[in-house]
Amino acid sequence: MAAAAIVLALVAGIGVYMYAAGADKRAQENASFVNAFVANSDIAKGTTGAEVLQAGLVSQEKVAKGSVPSAMITNLNELNARIAAGPINAKQFITTGAFVSATDGVGGPFSTAIAAQDLVAVTVTVDADHGVANQITPGDHVNIAQTTLDANGLPQTTYLLTKVKVLAVGPNTVQQQAQAGAAAAGAAPVQPSGVLTFEVTQADALRVISANSGSSKVYLVLLPPSTTSSGGSGSTKAAASSK
Repeated sequence: MAAAAIVLALVAGIGVYMYAAGADKRAQENASFVNAFVANSDIAKGTTGAEVLQAGLVSQEKVAKGSVPSAMITNLNELNARIAAGPINAKQFITTGAFVSATDGVGGPFSTAIAAQDLVAVTVTVDADHGVANQITPGDHVNIAQTTLDANGLPQTTYLLTKVKVLAVGPNTVQQQAQAGAAAAGAAPVQPSGVLTFEVTQADALRVISANSGSSKVYLVLLPPSTTSSGGSGSTKAAASSK
């Protein structure tokens, strides 16, 4: 019995040693450093690769091997004929996804104003009665209501979507609205319009299109300034109102 216990202890000791040795090796590998290209300073969206290289906005630094993304650019010549797809922050890794082909472009003001990749923009046109006297501005949030017929053929009005962000009014986006506010006092104000673009999910975009098709018209309810968007389009609860 004593001999068996000694053997088991030796085996256990060897196992602990092997695990510890392996852990040390893994830690050393993860702690090792490699060269990677990072931004020296903020790079604006639309900056060409040639401008980045000429201004020296990218440098090679030693970083932890485990932190390097798989899509890293390994040769700065790859930036030629490319353009920054979006803003790049200082110390951010330079990846293939950060720059796109110059021929692909980087999108117009509407697409670039969309806050997330899983959201889209959809536009409806409403008159003053349905659009809060055409006083909605970019950055506002609204509830979208619709009137349908119930099982008895009677009209009922419910909220289709709530807390929906207004991405643009006419041709003016949220960013343009902010720039106008920061401009000189003599800058021309944004003109009221019933052409409204919302930031919603793809599924909710189809619901808006369906609700505003044919003779059906959506009705917009303006929310207070403190209202925030919940992921582009708000909850889809149907709060019945008038009949």
